[in-house]
Amino acid sequence: METSPDARVYHGSPKEFDGEHALPKRNIRSRLSKDGGQEVIFDEESFHATPHKWIALAYTYSSKPYEIDGKIAHYNMGVSLYNNTKEIDIYGFNSLEKSLKELYGNGGYVYHFDKEKFVSKEGLGNLEVIATHPIKPIEAQRINDPVEEMKKLGVTFKFIDLALPENSSKRNYY
Repeated sequence: METSPDARVYHGSPKEFDGEHALPKRNIRSRLSKDGGQEVIFDEESFHATPHKWIALAYTYSSKPYEIDGKIAHYNMGVSLYNNTKEIDIYGFNSLEKSLKELYGNGGYVYHFDKEKFVSKEGLGNLEVIATHPIKPIEAQRINDPVEEMKKLGVTFKFIDLALPENSSKRNYY
């Protein structure tokens, strides 16, 4: 059965699925509470997708390590699941171009699903939906150059240089 792009939701990944179905796993989301602590706003076995292909493309990234100040930090990205800004924060080192290559240079996959099999859920962004059962994609699309595909869709990139001392608090060491 053929589905139109409007009847689809998308999931981006740097890797190909191991099997025919996407499998839900435990996802926990929290936010800062008014008293400064962490408040859990979502805790459920779920598989996430978005109605926006540009967001799925953003998630084809692979985080890479970078040694700085004797510690290992990582290239990373940030995308709003609340506002359809078509802007992606790139947390990298030295230049946007180098950081994009590190994050997206290996390409990735965008999986297309029937949106009728997904639901919105309180505690999640309004640009994401979930399935709570194994689900088979309608299509698996290999993306060789996610950056080029995102640019075609009007995405812009905001570079945060983690090598700069003023951005050291944003380094994700692990």
